[in-house]
Parts: sequence; structure tokens; C-alpha cells
Amino acid sequence: MNGDDRFEEIKRLLDSTISEFQSLFQSAGGFEDSRVGNGWDPEKVVPDIFLLQPKPLKEIVEIAESRKSSLFRSRILSFIKPQQREVRMSSNPKLKLVPFWQIRAFHECFYFRGNSYKIDLPEDVVAVEVEGKIRDLVGLESADSQSIVNLTRRLFGRREWSGKKYFRLNDATELAYMYREESLFVNAEGKEDLEAEAFFEGKASVEKTSHEVILKQFPNAELGRSSISKEDLIRKIHSMIVKPPAAFSKILSNRFQIADLAEYLIPVYFFTFEWRGHEKELAVHGYTGAPFK
Repeated sequence: MNGDDRFEEIKRLLDSTISEFQSLFQSAGGFEDSRVGNGWDPEKVVPDIFLLQPKPLKEIVEIAESRKSSLFRSRILSFIKPQQREVRMSSNPKLKLVPFWQIRAFHECFYFRGNSYKIDLPEDVVAVEVEGKIRDLVGLESADSQSIVNLTRRLFGRREWSGKKYFRLNDATELAYMYREESLFVNAEGKEDLEAEAFFEGKASVEKTSHEVILKQFPNAELGRSSISKEDLIRKIHSMIVKPPAAFSKILSNRFQIADLAEYLIPVYFFTFEWRGHEKELAVHGYTGAPFK
């Protein structure tokens, strides 16, 4: 349900007749009885999969070759490092597709609650009739003190009474609306990664695909595993936004909706270089060519 649909639903409820309003109240239930939306059943939420297309492997190899000697630079004598020709690649580069997750969800709730209203009156009012009933008036002696007064005694015993008056409407039934929205972008460990989020929101060129298509395109690629599943991610955002109203009598609609769920795959090439019996690994971002950590 998008924003326009929500406004239409609110308008429909506000346009209800008294009988329709009463019918809605009778059909409403508890917080757990009125659940709607795809977020309540995480297993049925299917994520979109996006792949960041890597540079040609030839370019990635050239980048790795240009950095290989620096892998063996001495931390103490930083000016000492092997010659480029002395360092060799000991195995073929390996491609790993590292996953990131993005989720956006909202929780909205239409609910009924009881309330009473205080209606302030002009000084010259001596009686009020609402829905066929004469309402008891309450007087305020001053701004600092409040008491119920005998209105008849006040009116006939002291004509110049200047205290403020009001009455209460009790047992009112309100239809209220609550809305919360949240989004998360996490890495494979389930930790928020603002840097990666900013990268994908920028000029990163991603293509919507599937795991099957990816494995055909890159048959030797390793699909990285996440320590957080989509179910875990949905439960995490659920704990952030799904909360019952502070006060309610009945719940009309309790919607928890996963608006977007996407898995982003970043190509990372891993190189192993050898120098004088020592091996070092170099990870290169397949899209930017930058070192990957």
C-alpha cells in the first residue's frame, strides 16, 4: 500500500456513516487479530537481487599487478620492498560476490480508543443541550483552582459571577491513525554499513538479476554467505517499528509491510602473490578497482 492508497483509506473511513462506523468498531479486534501485510510472514517475502557488474578481468589483473610489491613492504623499513618482477601470482584470481542487504518497511495502524472532551463555554452560557441531554456545567473559580459549583446558586446568588465554565463529553469513541517507517542497509554480518549504502545510492550501476543467471555468467564465482538471513532482517526491522498504540480499545487494521527488500552483490577478486616463500592475499573491488576490506 503506497502513500496515495493510505490517504484514500483514511478518507474512506472518515466518510463513513454512523452505522458504518459502528460496524467497523464491532468488527475490529485485538492487536494480533487484525494483522495485514506481507511482513508478518517473512518466508513469503521474495527479495530482489542486484549485481554490480565488474570491470573486465584483464583490467582487474593489471590493477592487482601494480600493487603486488607493496604487499611485502616492511613495516619497519617502509622504503624496502621487492621488485615487481620478483613477485609472482601463485594461483588464478578468485571471484567472490559479497552480499549486502537493504530493507524498507512501514507499520501503520487504524485503531479505536475511548476519550472525553472538555468544551469551554462563553461566560453568558447558562445551559447546554447535546443529543437531547442537558449537560452538567463545571465552573473554574480561577486559573489555578478547579471545582464543581452549584450553577443555580451562582446564577441567582451572585449575578456578576465571572468564572469560566465548561462541560465534558464522555464515552467518545475515536478512530486514530499511527504510522512508522524505517530502512536499513547492512553488510553480510548484519551490521549497518552507511558507506556501502551511500555507494549504492550514488552512481553505482546495478542490474536486477537472479542467482541462476549470475552462476551462468560467472560459473566459477563464489556466492558469499550472510550471517543474517532475510527472516532475521525482517524481524530486526519489525522490532524497530511495530509497536501497539499506547492506548486503544480495538484495532481496526494492523499493517506491517515490507516495501523493499533487496540483496546487492559486490564482485571482489582475490589474488594470491608469492615472494621468497611468503604469500600475501590482495582483494580488489571488481567495480571500482580499489582495495576491498
